[in-house]
Amino acid sequence: MSSRKPFSLLKRNSVYYVRFRLPDGLRSVPKSTGQTSRGRAEAWAIDYLRAGQGQIVVKENITFQDFSKDFFDWNGTWATDKRVRGLRISPRHCLERNDLLHNHLIPAFGKQKLTAIDRALIKDFRNTMFKNGFSGSTINKCLSTIKTILDAAEERSLIQYVPRIDRAADNPKRKGILTLEEAVRLFSFQWMTRPAFRHPAKSDFMGQVGNLLAITTGLRLSEIQALTFADIHLDKNYLTVRRSWDNRRFCHNETTKSGKERTIFFSDLVKSQVMRLIEMNPFGNDPDNFLFFGDQKDRAKDHRFFMQSLYYALEQIGIDATERLRRNITFHGHRHFLNSLLIGAKVPLQTVQSITGHLTAEMTQHYYHIGADDMRGVLQITDAITTGIKKESIQ
Repeated sequence: MSSRKPFSLLKRNSVYYVRFRLPDGLRSVPKSTGQTSRGRAEAWAIDYLRAGQGQIVVKENITFQDFSKDFFDWNGTWATDKRVRGLRISPRHCLERNDLLHNHLIPAFGKQKLTAIDRALIKDFRNTMFKNGFSGSTINKCLSTIKTILDAAEERSLIQYVPRIDRAADNPKRKGILTLEEAVRLFSFQWMTRPAFRHPAKSDFMGQVGNLLAITTGLRLSEIQALTFADIHLDKNYLTVRRSWDNRRFCHNETTKSGKERTIFFSDLVKSQVMRLIEMNPFGNDPDNFLFFGDQKDRAKDHRFFMQSLYYALEQIGIDATERLRRNITFHGHRHFLNSLLIGAKVPLQTVQSITGHLTAEMTQHYYHIGADDMRGVLQITDAITTGIKKESIQ
């Protein structure tokens, strides 16, 4: 090997191959330049080094599937490195990344060699997901996930460099919100379960209270599920939001989504319903008992229960499944609804943030819907939502 060049050339069947000098003094395995002219082969080798800023791939035949195996395990290198550096990471986050990997990335890139994954291939993947109807948010999560894997591959000299990745436009479908009049009607009658064969309708008190709490406090569904008796302060009409519920691992996340604890006040009517729910708990008065209890003492009520309760109640006020889907009304829309009323009432953004748990004022503004009713003050707003509710209507 020439002392002036960090590579040597050899010829096989009229095609030149290049072997690069590695940092330890050894040489890389031969890599085809695809050139039959020595001069063009040398130019190819120089361009290769420039493109990777001098980095040489030490192993050429590793596939994406092989490299990404167990990549997002909680006890794996990636998650451990984040924990060591004090970065935010949770088992749930690892599971979500793993889902994206196995549901989208492995099918698309699994058999590809790491070195073959370039900008064009990733662009095709992004565009195919878009054509298949995936949201910009889901596409970008996939792109972020593959970048994380390729960053690790680059660090281990398994690829020359991470190709540029162009994100998709988020353009999330805007959450629909109820009008104040619809919200009042929604809670002005006793909710019942949807009747089924040999299962007549019965009172859906828990579903109604869960939705009432969401629309008057802005709590996320996972935060509502996570509430225990210890979080409820009936003497002063407030609750402490300090954790969320992991619906996949069936356990508490030790913090909320934002990582911050917050205090939420509620009206006397909400208090009366929460008291009834506490009295109904079949597991006693243990402070660790779930307010919205499941079939087992250590399980919160399933998140799908609250959604189905809402959907059936919406039908009772004339918003059937077709209309609900058209308007994109969901359980999470309760947060948008309250947020809009708070901003419409000119409640300071800092106050709104403290209630909804948003990390930034920009996120709070994102939840704002023009045309929300003009209310005065947080308690006045929650009282307005429950104006038409008679205590006996929620049984």
